[in-house]
Amino acid sequence: MFIISAKFTRKQLVLLFAACGAAAVLIIMLVSVFRAGSAIPGYSGVKSREDRLTFIRSFGWETDEADEREGTVLIPERFDEVYERYNRMQIEQGLDLRYLVGREVKRYSYPILNHPSGEEGVRITLLIYKDKVVAGDVASPALDGFMHGFNMP
Repeated sequence: MFIISAKFTRKQLVLLFAACGAAAVLIIMLVSVFRAGSAIPGYSGVKSREDRLTFIRSFGWETDEADEREGTVLIPERFDEVYERYNRMQIEQGLDLRYLVGREVKRYSYPILNHPSGEEGVRITLLIYKDKVVAGDVASPALDGFMHGFNMP
C-alpha cells in the first residue's frame, strides 16, 4: 500500500483548481465544436438527389426531376432585413439559419408543377449543409409573387 501526501499553499490550490476548471471548459468547447453539425436544426439524411426528391414529395409537391439547379450560398455573418425576414420564415418551419452564419451551404432548386395558385415558374429551393436540409422555400418568380415554407398552402 502506498500513501502519497502533498502540502500545498493556498495560492497553489487556487491555481490548481483554476487549471482544472480551464481544462474542463476547453474540453466542453472542443466537444461542442465537433458535435456542432448535429446541433443545427434541420431534416437529416438528405444525401442524394433521390433523398432530395423524396423530401420534396413528402410535402405533396410534384416536380420535374430533370430541371434541377445546383449552386452554393454563403450565409452572411450579419443578417440584413431580407435575411431576417427569410430566417423568420425558416424559424416558423422549425429551422434557423443563425446556426450557419459564415458557412457555405449547397442550394438545390426544382420547379413545382402542382402549386395551388396555378402559377407557372414556381420553384422549391432546398439549402443543405452536411446532408441536412437547413432552410428552404417555395417561391414565385413574378414581381408580385409569393414565398412560403415547404408546406402546401
